[in-house]
Amino acid sequence: MTMLVQPVPLPEELDRGYLGRIMRVNGYKHLKEMTDAMAEHFGHAGTSRRELTVHALLSRMAGMSEVQFAQRHTTLPLRRGITSYHPEVAHGSEGEGTALNFTAMQKTYHAAYFCKDCVTADIRFHGVSYWRRDHQIPGQLWCPKHRIPLSFVSTGDPLLHSPTQFVGSGASIPYVWAEEALQNGYVQRFLDLAATFYDQPKPFSVALVVPMLNDLGRSLGFKTNPGQSKGDLISDRLCDLFPHHWLDAVFHGILEKEPGTFLHQIDGVMYLRTSASSVTAYLLVLTVLFESADEAINALCNACSDAEKRGVRRSRRVHNLPDDSTLIDLYVEALGAHSEVMKKLEFPAHTVRKALLGLGLPTLSDADDPEAIGRVVGLRAFYLRRLSFSASAEVAGLSERKFEGLLRMCGPNLPKCLKRMNPKNSVRPRARKAKQVLSVQFAAIVEPVQ
Repeated sequence: MTMLVQPVPLPEELDRGYLGRIMRVNGYKHLKEMTDAMAEHFGHAGTSRRELTVHALLSRMAGMSEVQFAQRHTTLPLRRGITSYHPEVAHGSEGEGTALNFTAMQKTYHAAYFCKDCVTADIRFHGVSYWRRDHQIPGQLWCPKHRIPLSFVSTGDPLLHSPTQFVGSGASIPYVWAEEALQNGYVQRFLDLAATFYDQPKPFSVALVVPMLNDLGRSLGFKTNPGQSKGDLISDRLCDLFPHHWLDAVFHGILEKEPGTFLHQIDGVMYLRTSASSVTAYLLVLTVLFESADEAINALCNACSDAEKRGVRRSRRVHNLPDDSTLIDLYVEALGAHSEVMKKLEFPAHTVRKALLGLGLPTLSDADDPEAIGRVVGLRAFYLRRLSFSASAEVAGLSERKFEGLLRMCGPNLPKCLKRMNPKNSVRPRARKAKQVLSVQFAAIVEPVQ
């Protein structure tokens, strides 16, 4: 029987990179010889990879169950995060998972990403460098720890080799691409949401998620089916909100479509009951519909919870929703931040958002949104200072198209709320958020009407 060294997987080490490290530690150069040796090591010599998958072998080498290994060291929880194919099956499990286990290890990547500073730190701390899973998330153009553009290799099978081998020879993400993405709040929300999918033991069901996305999308003024004549396309909104280099890298081709035309891989997310596209499409849509990754995940969990319990909870919470006057008071107290109202009510995010939008009260002062300050200043200029549409859009720092979309969500309650908002009853931002808002900008939200 072949005896192998079984190295412990490093934190967030990618499965194929772990396989490459096992090969180097044990002196193997060919993948088939390595997998056959692992099978023999565990007493299954002669078995095919259909009977005993590479994923199963790596799980045993790591001393983990296949489910544990899938969740901690593969991209499967993200790639399969929202699906219409057996959503009840946990990531990496058996049974129907036989087919899933063949896809647990992604054999090829368009490119393999690494941080040169992480390579240096890994060698100093671990003695070896390794491929990190979080660097492979779509749209992660920089290292979250060192905040420098990632390097990448796009030829061969680099994950089977040490990242050290490619320092100095790999290409790098353009600095300007990483910089503009770093400064965009929607990009960070997308990445936060993608990261939370790794904590989910099984995927969310498309059939259960779509009704929630459809209701919320309609309440926000988006077209939720191709037959609608009124409303905006969320695919168009994505082009407005995200840096174009970043968006093209994450969902290639979206920028090529004509404005106003349906892109079913994106717009279909809100009405197709089978998977409209990759999980990336759902992540992009969720990033626009929700104000934070936590709100999005909570809404997904609520939508996919037990049908009977969900029905009871939904009817009870809708029944107990405060009256319009109370909602307006809470909105004023929160300086127009839907997220703050949600915290006070403890209802599902989409329920509160739908109620506030029904009153003509869009979200205003979310400090994580770089356009929040401008929205408030522009609306105050339009409704309270009686400036023209064009002048108000210019004051807001928004294109006329964006400002028009904002006005469409506003109702007669909003001017009254803007008049009532003042520094004395404002909600103090969290310390983390306060660092992102200049004092002069925050004052612009609550400046007295001249």
